[in-house]
Amino acid sequence: MLDTAVIPCGGLGTRLHPITRWLPKEMLPVALRPVLHWALDEAADAGLLRAIIITNPHKPVLEAVARSYPGPLDLEFVPQDHPRGLGDAFLRVKDQLGGAPFVALLPDNLFQGPNPTAAVLETHRSTGLATVLLAEISRKDAPTKGATGRARYERASDGTLRVTDVADKGFGRFDAGEGAAVTPIGRMAFTGDALAQFEDVARALPAGAELDDVPVLQRLARSGRLAGVLSEARFFDVGVPEGYREAVATFPPKP
Repeated sequence: MLDTAVIPCGGLGTRLHPITRWLPKEMLPVALRPVLHWALDEAADAGLLRAIIITNPHKPVLEAVARSYPGPLDLEFVPQDHPRGLGDAFLRVKDQLGGAPFVALLPDNLFQGPNPTAAVLETHRSTGLATVLLAEISRKDAPTKGATGRARYERASDGTLRVTDVADKGFGRFDAGEGAAVTPIGRMAFTGDALAQFEDVARALPAGAELDDVPVLQRLARSGRLAGVLSEARFFDVGVPEGYREAVATFPPKP
């Protein structure tokens, strides 16, 4: 049973400097609420029961902000002393997961519309496959999104999508090409054996190198084991200045 969200908060938010030198990006307010609380709301609304939050000792206030969340989730905290990539963050919670499947929620991805975590979970449960959320990004919107790789997909006989390839991440902002392109974004459901894939990739890395999620997504896609869900919600990348400004303008404080 997949009932656990893993929420990586170990990064230092360098794309949002200088403000994130003092305020963790997960605490940045949108509609006067920290973006971390938005992610926790999404997890709870999708029916999850537990959230494991990966913290950083350089951001001690983050745990206090998480504990102020008024929702029904059971919260656990695991440190990531150095931000060495999403894959490394996932491996930090291996003991807490105990071989169970999990869904990763990146808190700097904010959505307006149908719950994307619920959509990912539905496809994961129906297919039994690792599942990633896909967003279609237009050339016009690309400057408000961080650098992620394009993805290709096809439709399976059961009507669900199969991601067939994921490109490496670029630099700066997303490259949508001449029109629009699809990219994986920060909602991913993994099967219980996924951490073994991350460990296998990690063994081939040079000492001190970052362990990202993309190499494992590429492995799964190229072997036919990665399902995809096209997001029906509007996607904001609040991890970059342009995306954060867009989110603040879209979600004004309630009176």
